[in-house]
Amino acid sequence: KGVERQQVTMGASSYLKISEGCNCSCGYCIIPKLRGKQVSRTVEDILEEAKSLIAKGVTEIILIAQDTTSYGIDLYGEYKLPYLLRELNKLEGLGWIRIMYAYPSFVTDELLFAIRDCEKVVKYLDLPLQHYDKDVLVSMKRPAMDYDELIAKIRSIVPGIALRTTFIVGYPGETDEQFNALHEFVKRTKFDRLGVFEYCREKGTYSYSLKPQISKKLKHQRFKAIMQTQKDISLQRNMSRIGDVYPCIVEAITDDDVLIMRSPYDAPEIDGLVYANTASVCCPGDIEMVKITNADEYDLFGEIVESES
Repeated sequence: KGVERQQVTMGASSYLKISEGCNCSCGYCIIPKLRGKQVSRTVEDILEEAKSLIAKGVTEIILIAQDTTSYGIDLYGEYKLPYLLRELNKLEGLGWIRIMYAYPSFVTDELLFAIRDCEKVVKYLDLPLQHYDKDVLVSMKRPAMDYDELIAKIRSIVPGIALRTTFIVGYPGETDEQFNALHEFVKRTKFDRLGVFEYCREKGTYSYSLKPQISKKLKHQRFKAIMQTQKDISLQRNMSRIGDVYPCIVEAITDDDVLIMRSPYDAPEIDGLVYANTASVCCPGDIEMVKITNADEYDLFGEIVESES
């Protein structure tokens, strides 16, 4: 308290940690043992840091924690992320607010309404699901909920939202049938952004001693299968954006005046970029309207839409 935190930024974006530690006990994760139970920062403390970042020229604030959706439960006795979003949304000079590391069972209607209603909260949610098969999820000590139903609810309440998720393949005991169920879920859900990790055995975790462990070769085969499927989905989604106009944040400018940008549907470093040519004077942190003219599997290409004046 009272000590200025180190700013970790990419261009005009900055991560803002809202809590430390985690109350979940996922079977593959050592974090709760290393960092302890969740400890949330006060809303006032977070708002003060946000104001400080804005004063330094930050346009986008990215909320992070081991589990952002549990924010406040330890401090206030209730989930306060929706309230925090609405308070951050009031700050002058802030362009975008982005949520990372949401836990599926804490994605409440109240949170989705806040994402929908707050104009500065980008319509993007990072929602690591880790698997689809219920037995695997139970073994992972993750919520064994109906993810088809959850995704449908999210998309219904926040139309057009971009969903990022991650999955783990090769978790101990994962059968061909269980992997195929996950693969089919990926095919029909068509996530906007998706990452896959091959299960990594780590001492001190519940899953370390589980049997049977999956061979490296099979884990990699499963990894490649889902990544190829997602590559095809990503290309289809990006191609469908041609002709659309999006607000994009300027990350950098090349020597030959090409703007390197991101859309609201892309988080720094892990998602795609938007490349645009312009004769206008732009600076990192500016948010400009871009008409998409071309696309590949991961990136978009476009041109600045000059405002009429």
